[in-house]
Amino acid sequence: MGEGRGREAGGGAEREPELESEPAVAVEAVMSVQVVSAAAAAKVPEVELKDLSPSEAEPQLGLSTAAVSAMAPPAGGGDPEAPAPAAERPPAPGPGSGPAAALSPAAGKVPQASAMKRSDPHHQHQRHRDGGEALVSPDGTVTEAPRTVKKQIQFADQKQEFNKRPTKIGRRSLSRSISQSSTDSYSSAASYTDSSDDETSPRDKQQKNSKGSSDFCVKNIKQAEFGRREIEIAEQEMPALMALRKRAQGEKPLAGAKIVGCTHITAQTAVLMETLGALGAQCRWAACNIYSTLNEVAAALAESGFPVFAWKGESEDDFWWCIDRCVNVEGWQPNMILDDGGDLTHWIYKKYPNMFKKIKGIVEESVTGVHRLYQLSKAGKLCVPAMNVNDSVTKQKFDNLYCCRESILDGLKRTTDMMFGGKQVVVCGYGEVGKGCCAALKAMGSIVYVTEIDPICALQACMDGFRLVKLNEVIRQVDIVITCTGNKNVVTREHLDRMKNSCIVCNMGHSNTEIDVGEPRSLRRWNLGHEDMKAEPWAPVCYI
Repeated sequence: MGEGRGREAGGGAEREPELESEPAVAVEAVMSVQVVSAAAAAKVPEVELKDLSPSEAEPQLGLSTAAVSAMAPPAGGGDPEAPAPAAERPPAPGPGSGPAAALSPAAGKVPQASAMKRSDPHHQHQRHRDGGEALVSPDGTVTEAPRTVKKQIQFADQKQEFNKRPTKIGRRSLSRSISQSSTDSYSSAASYTDSSDDETSPRDKQQKNSKGSSDFCVKNIKQAEFGRREIEIAEQEMPALMALRKRAQGEKPLAGAKIVGCTHITAQTAVLMETLGALGAQCRWAACNIYSTLNEVAAALAESGFPVFAWKGESEDDFWWCIDRCVNVEGWQPNMILDDGGDLTHWIYKKYPNMFKKIKGIVEESVTGVHRLYQLSKAGKLCVPAMNVNDSVTKQKFDNLYCCRESILDGLKRTTDMMFGGKQVVVCGYGEVGKGCCAALKAMGSIVYVTEIDPICALQACMDGFRLVKLNEVIRQVDIVITCTGNKNVVTREHLDRMKNSCIVCNMGHSNTEIDVGEPRSLRRWNLGHEDMKAEPWAPVCYI
């Protein structure tokens, strides 16, 4: 600090070239300025000036008249202690400058040191606060320019206070607040769930929408605004339904229809449900899959007045309870069924068979549901007309192929966040769903094997460049097993015993009968009880 102040007091260290038109003026005397150090800042600083003999003087530094004039205080009686503008200040001292340097203003008499001593407390405080350096004007008057020493002292004090401020508790609180803020920002964009919602079952909560209705059961009705935005985006991708809604909503062709539905509850199915409502139908809805429900979309439907009973992560008991709430309503009985998988039809047939007397028809859109309907028909128990939507061209060639091609990657990424490049995958079944899965996984760089019992589909898989295998041949080495056959007992306990650790088993069909789900649960319990297997949980099972 003392060295820096000495440099400031000594003026510029770099030699500035003199102007040829102005002669240099010899310096008669130089001043030595003694400045107090920062440690003695509490004492009153003084500047002493004394005459030195030429032999004691430092090497002289020549300055032009223009440079000296720039250092002089402004005319007109201005404050001699006011700081000069940055552009008019002398150049900063260099490392070679001594404690005092020679100045070359116009010739004048330098005042004695006794005349320059200041005892005014105001000036002492001013100099202590701002600091200063000696400047000589053309008429010989010595003034002081402000310094920036105190700013450095304040910075050091502030830094010291800042270091003292945070305690261990404060740092932990700051860390928690930062983590919480980042979590909140992510949650606001991705989901609207919180811990209280996760702990309480929707069946135990009393919720009402803005219209005062409570004829629904969703995860959190407050998510409706976010779900509405998702539905609006889906409407842009479904122009056919939107055109039908616009053209026929005035005629109400579905007036009198009382539709009970059991499908996936996503933004796309929400557009279908709202289209049915716009055309005059009364609808009640449940989810056909316990994992696929979008809670925010269900909340948006409930907010708009649809009786929806669904949330993501339902238990098996919750699943049948939601279906029963849609069907068993006082003063309301369905006359049409829109089903995906046959669970709704099965529940009505089992619990409320008398309802079939008023039901005019069933619409089924899945392979599993169609198989169930054929079984009822062969047994002579199907007493109402049924429409097989699954075998339609648009369902087979578009939904089963192209939609599954995207949903397989989306489902696995959401649940496992794994990389597919280089992974060995076996796809059981090469129907339309299997074709979509194989195409997606191959495009991601996976090594894909196919199992298939139908000779035509097996030949298609071979022509598409996939290796046909038996499941027993590759079960030890594969990383992912995907079932999409619509059959049962495709993956059994024997296969699970031979899988390597952390192998992922997932089902792309509707029903979970393709994988023996009872075996992984018992096997996991056995693993956790076995001394050598405690650290190795069994292969995760996903339902997509």
